[in-house]
Amino acid sequence: MSAYTRSRLITAVNKFNEQDYFECHEILEDIWFDVHDSTKDIYQGLLHYATALYHLTGKNNIKGTLMQLEKAADKLSVFTENFQGIDIPKVLRQIKSLHKRLTKGEAPKRLPRLKIT
Repeated sequence: MSAYTRSRLITAVNKFNEQDYFECHEILEDIWFDVHDSTKDIYQGLLHYATALYHLTGKNNIKGTLMQLEKAADKLSVFTENFQGIDIPKVLRQIKSLHKRLTKGEAPKRLPRLKIT
């Protein structure tokens, strides 16, 4: 991964944690367009995750949130290890937990955060 891509990924994670999901999505989409290797699905999965939270917080669109969470889980489920300091299995657990709560009609206790080391 280039230093430029790494810095954009860190910025995307920071935007996610600031709950600026739209901007996070935009940054991840730019990276996704630029990447042409096996990591492309990781970026797309994280992009779907940010989009899901944008639907949840910005539009209160539960159906859209659930669809995006499913897409995120689908893209990320083949990755079983950390990626560039992001614990992908933990992200998947967050996605599944949020999906389960929303499916039950429950609001999340708190919004998820991403950690990058």
